[in-house]
Amino acid sequence: MNYRKQILFAFLFVIGLQNTKAQFTITNTFATNDATGLKIGDNAYLTAAAGADPNGQGYLRLTEAKTNQKGYLYVQQSFPTSLGVIADFEYKTWRNIADTTYDGADGFSVFLFDGATTEANFKLGGYGGSLGYSPNSGTTPTGLSGGYIGIGFDEYGNFSNPSEGRVGGPGYSPNAVVLRGPTTATAGTTNPFLKSINLGDRTGGDAAIRKRDEIDYNTTTATRPTNSVFYRRVQVEISKSGADYLVTIRWRKQGQTLFTNIISYTMSGTTYPLPTSLKLGFAASTGGGFNLHEIRNLILTTPGFIRVDSRANTSFVCKEKKTQVVFNMEVTNDTAAALTKIDFKNRIVDENEAVLTNSQFTITGITTTGFINSTLPGTSVTNQFSGEVGLAKNSSGIVTVTGFYNSKGLKTNKKLFSKSSVSTTEITDTDLTNNVAQSEVVARKCSVISNPMLPSYTK
Repeated sequence: MNYRKQILFAFLFVIGLQNTKAQFTITNTFATNDATGLKIGDNAYLTAAAGADPNGQGYLRLTEAKTNQKGYLYVQQSFPTSLGVIADFEYKTWRNIADTTYDGADGFSVFLFDGATTEANFKLGGYGGSLGYSPNSGTTPTGLSGGYIGIGFDEYGNFSNPSEGRVGGPGYSPNAVVLRGPTTATAGTTNPFLKSINLGDRTGGDAAIRKRDEIDYNTTTATRPTNSVFYRRVQVEISKSGADYLVTIRWRKQGQTLFTNIISYTMSGTTYPLPTSLKLGFAASTGGGFNLHEIRNLILTTPGFIRVDSRANTSFVCKEKKTQVVFNMEVTNDTAAALTKIDFKNRIVDENEAVLTNSQFTITGITTTGFINSTLPGTSVTNQFSGEVGLAKNSSGIVTVTGFYNSKGLKTNKKLFSKSSVSTTEITDTDLTNNVAQSEVVARKCSVISNPMLPSYTK
């Protein structure tokens, strides 16, 4: 398929620090060629910026499927920790070259580090089994600068191994998620092992375990595996628990409709006090074994309330013909109680916030998935609608709007938006920065029409 320049939705970087509650929302798809607000180093790059993927369909690629690679990215904007944090992202770990010796390695880490750490003072942890977070006695004896917690998605199995300067751990274990703690100035005490969980079928020995599709996809393929074949969406949440901090990691695979908690750990607020602010980053490494390690669709926000996010199945529509567009809006209830009266509103508008007419865009269907109740209509002749939806505790639902852009509706290079908002009186939502979301589609003059099915909350 031939693709022209496309943008899933424009790079969005929204910080809400305007009130005493220190609300915030930071999002980046990593799908475009825009690296604004990102620090990218070593072998890492945005595939859309490098031409490896069309603009709007890219990933953050931390390593290639080559030996002895390392790469990292962190978001330069720090965020407050007073309300906790939830980091939501998708990843693909795969290879286009066979690795018959190691069956993919080493893995990647998600790390949170002190927001006061400057670019000049930033230094990664060790590579190989240290996944860019914990120490490597030969080169990086004290681990990632300002590190608070490192979550290792360990393909090969050494992040939990107390070797090469790593402090504590049960030993080598492939296909595991491993937590390591804060960085100290002293080798032998830094980034201590906290907890780990072994994933999937553990029979048949380590070689058999490494071949299973848990952390990574283990069938050599010339092209990135589709979401129906291999899909991982991860949520890392840090929330206040009395004087302590509860760290919860959950994920969802292809074919699954709900997140599964895979590991939880309570960090002592006395032993491991949370910094005033944090920054988030990713790192990955290869050694003798290798994988492509790719990240996409990052959302950083506050947990514990309700929020909405929005995606489109295409970044542009061609003016030569009538084009189907699909918008998916995901509503999330992060509270510990069911909510039955979440007000949901959506409008399809132009750049001036004017609701589009039927000569510009026609909604043909509105459907819902995952809600316990809904009063949303099945369609709308006015390109705007509202209603109530309900969600079980700690769950998400999706509102899907299907419609047609009409070729004479908007001038070339003009934009249309799906804008959504949520609210409720059932709880006091102190973070309103994540209660609105939008998807953007650009009208272009083009001879080839393409509607790539980009990640759109695979269920």
